[in-house]
Amino acid sequence: MALIYIVEDDENIREIETIALKNSNYMVCAFEKATTFYKKLEDIMPDLVLLDVMLPDESGYDIVRKLRKNPATKKLPIIMVTAKTAEMDMIKGLDEGADDYIKKPFAEKISSTKGFLYNVFDIILALLEDMIFLCLF
Repeated sequence: MALIYIVEDDENIREIETIALKNSNYMVCAFEKATTFYKKLEDIMPDLVLLDVMLPDESGYDIVRKLRKNPATKKLPIIMVTAKTAEMDMIKGLDEGADDYIKKPFAEKISSTKGFLYNVFDIILALLEDMIFLCLF
């Protein structure tokens, strides 16, 4: 079973992502801050990281940059999941080394459209499966 780390400071978003992924039979560890994420990363390497850009203690861009410089995490799949939706923000995330970028307008639609949320996570899960497949070959 794949292990996914979620780094997200918004408790509601973190919980929704966690529940959706656990319901899809993934193991999940969720973190509010970069510091706790780094500590856990030293113990157990995940199969995927879902990373917010705007965190209280460190920028998601900085986290991606650090992970890509570290030989142990250089190839770790990272998907940025963030409300920063300007094209330049997406380009910056990808340039720093993120594998993909998912916008968070889904957070605004959670209460009214459960189906929309599940579609977002279907995309995340498909990306995860593709990334795991590519890592195997």
